[in-house]
Amino acid sequence: MIQIRHKSTGAVLLEVESDTLAGAKLSGAHLQGASLQGQDLRGAIVNNADLREADLRNANLVNAIFNSAALDSANVSHADLAGADLTDCTLVGADFSAANMTKVNLRYARLAGANLSNADLSKSDLSCTDLRANLSGAVLQGTDLRAADMSGANLMGANLEGANLTGANLNCAIMTRARMRGAVDKTGRTGALVAASAGSGKTAAKPSRPWWQFWG
Repeated sequence: MIQIRHKSTGAVLLEVESDTLAGAKLSGAHLQGASLQGQDLRGAIVNNADLREADLRNANLVNAIFNSAALDSANVSHADLAGADLTDCTLVGADFSAANMTKVNLRYARLAGANLSNADLSKSDLSCTDLRANLSGAVLQGTDLRAADMSGANLMGANLEGANLTGANLNCAIMTRARMRGAVDKTGRTGALVAASAGSGKTAAKPSRPWWQFWG
C-alpha cells in the first residue's frame, strides 16, 4: 500500500492498494498539496484530479493522463512528462522549469503565470493554449502553437524553429534572442517572424482572430 501525504502537514490524502503508482487510476482524487516528489506515475490516469500546489519535482509522468486536472501552483520542475496528456488542465502559476515535456498535449490548457523556463516542449501540441508565461530558454521546436495566447510572454532565448504560430497572439511578447528559423508566423507564412527574433525588445504581432476560436 502507498500512502500519499500532504507535503507540509504529513496528513494522509489517499491510500493506494498497490506497490507502485505507475498506471494508477487517480481520476477525481483530492491531492491538493500532495508530496509526490520523485514518484513513478508513468501511465497514471489522473483526470479531473485536484493537484493544486502539489510537489511533483523530478516525478516520472511519462504518458500520464491529466485531462481537466487542476495543477495550479504545483511544482513540476525537472519532471519527465514526455507524451503526457494535459488537455484542458489549469496550470496557473505552476513551475515546469527544466521539465521534459516533449510531445505533450496541452491543448486548451491555462498556463498564465507559469514558469516553463528551459523546459523542452518540442513537438508538443499547445494549440489554443493560454501561454502568457515565462518561456525563457524553452525548446519549442516543431511545436503546434496555433491560436495560442502568448501576449506578454517571455520568450527570451527560446527556440521556436519550425513551430507553427498560425493565429497566435504574440502582442508585447519578449522575443530577444529567440530562434525562429523555419517557424510559421501568425498569417501562415514561413520565416516572416525571423526579424522579431533579432531584436532586443517586444514584438507587436497581433492575432488574426481570438485565440480561443477553433479552426476548420
